[in-house]
Amino acid sequence: MNEREPDRNESTDEATWLDLVARLQETPDTDPRQPSPERQAPDGDSAQAPGPAAPPAGPRSAADRTRAIFENQPLRATPPAGPRDYSPEEDESDGSFVPEEPPPLGGGEPLVILAWLGAAGGPLLLLLFAMFWRGAPMAVVLGVVAIFVTCAGYLLFRLPQSRDEGDDGAAV
Repeated sequence: MNEREPDRNESTDEATWLDLVARLQETPDTDPRQPSPERQAPDGDSAQAPGPAAPPAGPRSAADRTRAIFENQPLRATPPAGPRDYSPEEDESDGSFVPEEPPPLGGGEPLVILAWLGAAGGPLLLLLFAMFWRGAPMAVVLGVVAIFVTCAGYLLFRLPQSRDEGDDGAAV
């Protein structure tokens, strides 16, 4: 016998099982939410409080009781709605969001686009010259440096010169 497995006693297991079955067969068929004759309302009114519909008052068969036990809802006629049963109400006043048409990709100012190409492309071109064309003439290297300086200066010149007093720089 395995050390982890407990000793099985067939007579005790059978007695426990029979006791469990007997207790389940003795479960009352009445709903505890319904007022019974011995439990009347404190004010003597026997009117039923509004609530969910009660299951049929007749006796249920053994198969119905067993099914209710395994569904873990022995006292409920219909299962409750779960989180996946939720559907939000449609609100017609909301309308749907329609974003505005984005601007075309090539719609910028041509000088600004050329300045960005020169400012980013100048150092990249110098790096390529250093890796692949070691014998580049000095005039070409100075021309690329001049293009880079000119483009970077133009972009810096285009920056706003003044700042609004109420503007903290955040933009949405």
